[in-house]
Amino acid sequence: MRTIKKILSLMPLLILWAMLSIFLWGFVFSHITDTDAAHKITLCVDGEAPRATDLAVLMEEKLEGAVRMVKVRPFSYAMFDAKTLTEADLFLVPASHIEEYMDWFAPLPPEFAEKEGTWMLDGVPYGYNAEQAASDYIAYDTTEADGKDYLLFGKKSVHLNGNENAVDNLAAKAAEILLSIQ
Repeated sequence: MRTIKKILSLMPLLILWAMLSIFLWGFVFSHITDTDAAHKITLCVDGEAPRATDLAVLMEEKLEGAVRMVKVRPFSYAMFDAKTLTEADLFLVPASHIEEYMDWFAPLPPEFAEKEGTWMLDGVPYGYNAEQAASDYIAYDTTEADGKDYLLFGKKSVHLNGNENAVDNLAAKAAEILLSIQ
């Protein structure tokens, strides 16, 4: 009986140790398998991306080594890391949700702003009609009122000319690649 009581008294300590171990190894693993923002392109999708990994690999290949990795994340990923969402390079957002997240978006770069199919706010083009881009990889919500999803650029992206701390203009190249994928 004493042995059982002793084991039961140690149970909370064992549970605490197991939780700390999981957090520590999760932290180590995430830092080993990730890189800094200057070496990756992040695409955030306001919806489901059932084949996000496949899309990321395809975009990495088409970027031909310009970055170390591409990450495709649904907005729900913000539960784990809100910084990833607010500092993303590219966004795919339904028209009905754009104004909700306007603080995150930069005006379209010139190569997109001059094309037809832009979403405007106060005369400034912010979104480009994605026309079901990469629809084999992203599950678009077809129940939306206007049914359009727009490609937007991140205000804090380090891969967009004109942004603070920009190192290159790879977000525009990645956007062209994304739009070319069916």
